[in-house]
Amino acid sequence: MLKLMGAVLVCGACASLGLSARQGLRRRVAAADAMLLALHLIEGEIRSRRTPVPEIVGELSESGNAVIRTVFGALHRRLGQADGLSLGYHWRAALRETRDEAGLDKAACDILSEAAAWLGRYDADEQVAGLQQIGRRLTAARDKAAGELQNKGNLYRTCGVALGILVVLVLI
Repeated sequence: MLKLMGAVLVCGACASLGLSARQGLRRRVAAADAMLLALHLIEGEIRSRRTPVPEIVGELSESGNAVIRTVFGALHRRLGQADGLSLGYHWRAALRETRDEAGLDKAACDILSEAAAWLGRYDADEQVAGLQQIGRRLTAARDKAAGELQNKGNLYRTCGVALGILVVLVLI
């Protein structure tokens, strides 16, 4: 009876590892979608209203989207410190600080960090052009993660169950 219970637990644990990997891919895609939305909102604000970036950050920190609220809430807090550091520094630091909580992978975080070079410039057209470039690169990274989810998502679950069965067979 104990061997049977152990076998069930091993299979369940391995299956949950596979499902966890699949969920991680889903979370990466959702986080990239949220940050693409935020980039489009920033771009629209800069293009149409010429709203200063700190005000845009304040609005995004109150977003209904958890990923946007997490990243831009941290950025808004950092900007409120009035420590004399640049917007770009705070942008990068906020991304590093919230990367895991927001569900961003390192590649997406690196791409988004490069937006710091464009934000806060005097010329709105340069900011918009830079944000569009970052948006295209982030879209490519998102599409790659979505492709992995499509191709490997079910594989992770299946391999997890198969690994559990293999371990049980070896133990019995």
